[in-house]
Amino acid sequence: MRIKFAFLCTLVLCCTACKNFKSDEKDAEAKDEDFNTIKINNEYQISVPRFMNGTTGLNEEASLQFQSLLKETYLIIIEEPKAGFEEVYRDLEQYDDELSVLQNYRDARLKILSRTTEIINKSNSKSYKVNGLDAESLELDAKVNGVDDEISYFLTFIDGNEKVYMLMCWTLKNKKEEHKKTFKTIAESFELTD
Repeated sequence: MRIKFAFLCTLVLCCTACKNFKSDEKDAEAKDEDFNTIKINNEYQISVPRFMNGTTGLNEEASLQFQSLLKETYLIIIEEPKAGFEEVYRDLEQYDDELSVLQNYRDARLKILSRTTEIINKSNSKSYKVNGLDAESLELDAKVNGVDDEISYFLTFIDGNEKVYMLMCWTLKNKKEEHKKTFKTIAESFELTD
């Protein structure tokens, strides 16, 4: 009788543990109510996780900067007027007429990033639409001077009406899978407001 009772208790415990694991896993998914909508200069808006806080120390060029030191997650958005970007890069003879403005911007930003990082692994760029705007995204893992762990970057480049935008999210490589869906939700929420 004791063996049957012990077996039954073990079975109930296993079922409960599995159930709790599944509900915890579901809670880890990004939900709309876990985000705040942030508007920048009546120009664009984006959904940012509630666990991230506004900051100013990540990049002086960025129009938006958020971070969570606890979760090791970071977000910036850098924007540039398309006409000004194209003019400067044509003057520098670094503009490729066979690529779109967005693709030229992507390549220019990757070159800038590679000055301060050693890119270890880079995915192919994927084209898609973000709220009707042409966009490209890619992921890369890199070593950053002064940081022991590899960093995983999630980059999204968006072609706005007058500007091009780069959304850069990053975290430690060992937290990459944990934050991937949240970073995707952030990028897909970008929307022009003018």
